[in-house]
Amino acid sequence: AKGVQFRGIATYHDTAQGKQRGTNTVFCFTLDDIKLCHLGDLGHLISQGQVNEIGAVDILFIPVGGFYTIAAANASRVCDQLKSRVIIPMHFKTPQCTYPIAGVDDFLRGKVNVGKMDSSEIEFKLGELPAVTEIVVLKPAL
Repeated sequence: AKGVQFRGIATYHDTAQGKQRGTNTVFCFTLDDIKLCHLGDLGHLISQGQVNEIGAVDILFIPVGGFYTIAAANASRVCDQLKSRVIIPMHFKTPQCTYPIAGVDDFLRGKVNVGKMDSSEIEFKLGELPAVTEIVVLKPAL
């Protein structure tokens, strides 16, 4: 690795400016010239100012399960705003999850270029990132 650069962008864990569930930090990392953005427990649509702060994104980690975070429809809107090359959904219901959240299929409905992996790990290299946005669903570790 050539070094890691990262920064946090203040957001909220709900639609009430943190009054229900508090704050959330979006973390943007640059590693080997690949920009990753982890939205954490984002609970609202992002503003144009936040889009500008985040900037260009190669790989986006986005919550899609709802209830505690944004749900599928708003997750799709955020993906449209950030226009990343790879989207990795997270925070969705799995057989081991007892939280009252939706599964990943709500987010995937109607989407193209979707790959479901048999592993909870994947490796990306700058020159091999897709030209057209791809959604990669990793095998849940839990």
